[in-house]
Amino acid sequence: MWFSSGGTKSVWHNDAYENINCLMRGTKWFIMANRSETHQKAHIDIRQGSYSSVDVENVDTDKYPGFKDIQFFNVTMEAGDCLYIPWLWFHHVNSFGSNLAVNIWWRTYRTPLVCDKVTELTFDQLHFRDGDEGERGMPVYEAAHQNIYMHDRMYSENNMDPSGFLDSLGPALDERGLQYVTDDDVHRLFELLDTDKNGLLNYVEIDSILTVFPKFLLQFKDEL
Repeated sequence: MWFSSGGTKSVWHNDAYENINCLMRGTKWFIMANRSETHQKAHIDIRQGSYSSVDVENVDTDKYPGFKDIQFFNVTMEAGDCLYIPWLWFHHVNSFGSNLAVNIWWRTYRTPLVCDKVTELTFDQLHFRDGDEGERGMPVYEAAHQNIYMHDRMYSENNMDPSGFLDSLGPALDERGLQYVTDDDVHRLFELLDTDKNGLLNYVEIDSILTVFPKFLLQFKDEL
């Protein structure tokens, strides 16, 4: 729950979860940007918290030239509105007047699903697992993607090198009992993801772990 007497604003940041923000009272103004189009331009300089020191309402484009190329989306919310904020999308929010909002964070698994029918549901019909329950049920390649993407190296101006990849992937493997995947195996996975063969992984190549990693794990099927 978020509430204030107005005149408050957030920093430019992103969240590691899907998000729906519902406004009960007051007005909010969001500035948003698609993370897949802006990752190297968004200037996330406070890496531990995934946020920026840049004032996106008054950007010095000489100091931060990448912001000139970002396509921003502006959204004004009034009481009764709900806004979906996609996973890792950058956003900044201003609140005006007496303000009350509730948001729901959740994590979705990006694995292919086959449904035999489409069912329309409302939020009161859904079950949201708590954080610990959700983490335990997360497939290893989802956890690996999460660990790698949120690694602070990905919030620098550089792409991820083999050392950073190993540092990020290792905990996801260990937490799920996949210690038999060796450092050499991880290096081979890096080479599979590095499609442009420049020795670095950009965010597009890292996203491909969601499809590459399950196939990669098949070589260990006798130990799974």
